Amino acid sequence: MVFAPPGVGKSWFSLAVATAVATCGTFGHWSAESPNRVLYIDGEMDMADLKGRAKLAIKAAEGGNPDLIRENVVLFARHDQPEEEDNFPDFSNPDDADAILAIVRQHRPQLVVLDNLSTLATVDDENAAAAWDNFLKLLLRIKSAGAAVLVVHHSNKNGEQYRGSSKIATTFEAIVRLRPNPREAASDGAAFLLDFTKTRMQSADSRKVFNVSFADARWHWDTLVDPAIAELVRRFLDGEFKSQAEAASVLGISKGEVSKRLGKAYAAGLTTKAEIQAAMAAAKRNAEDGEAH
Repeated sequence: MVFAPPGVGKSWFSLAVATAVATCGTFGHWSAESPNRVLYIDGEMDMADLKGRAKLAIKAAEGGNPDLIRENVVLFARHDQPEEEDNFPDFSNPDDADAILAIVRQHRPQLVVLDNLSTLATVDDENAAAAWDNFLKLLLRIKSAGAAVLVVHHSNKNGEQYRGSSKIATTFEAIVRLRPNPREAASDGAAFLLDFTKTRMQSADSRKVFNVSFADARWHWDTLVDPAIAELVRRFLDGEFKSQAEAASVLGISKGEVSKRLGKAYAAGLTTKAEIQAAMAAAKRNAEDGEAH
């Protein structure tokens, strides 16, 4: 799953992944080992916009064979259906599950992209775990049919987590978070900080934060912060340290080095000084409460 606030670049990201998979291309430093068939299901975008973005994604693709796009990518979009038909499937409705599986089996994709969850699945109470059962069962059926699934979703109000119950996470091997990059404008529609909030696989990327932008019909990637900085921030936010001095003592580095790393994290947009101060204050209160008991 990939999640982000509106307008950050979720669809650009998913189109780039789909293009790389279909053409045996590269996105960032991730490469497809072979060309594979992709079924791209869109529940929101106007077809002219979707096709326009797809053309730009193909133009920006690196290392692959763009001639494979027509052969390997199938677009199934709500706004491309006949006007007289109002029967686009709902991915949370068990009555539609067999029809959706029939579409998957018809096209035999190795990757299914669902863009985006809020427009493809009707869930009455997003925060209720049971409300997601039908959707999650359908994902398992799609995977059992031989396809990987990339789900595009919205973040919650603070942008740190996806919308809905934590139960959603159980079925995914990896969850990618895209956040606005406050220091870079999105000239062609995408500029974000990318990191992982979940990985089941051992990967050097799981602790990195990437600065990603799409400009001049090209993707631009760089590693924004050293993994040690991301780890330091995580441990502060998890409430491990009551002060920078304590962090320095535990990590065996100077207090000045802790301050330097936090400064880089602030500059990267990984966290804020206020968040770190609040985390230290909470850790101190928790320690005092523990002593009191």
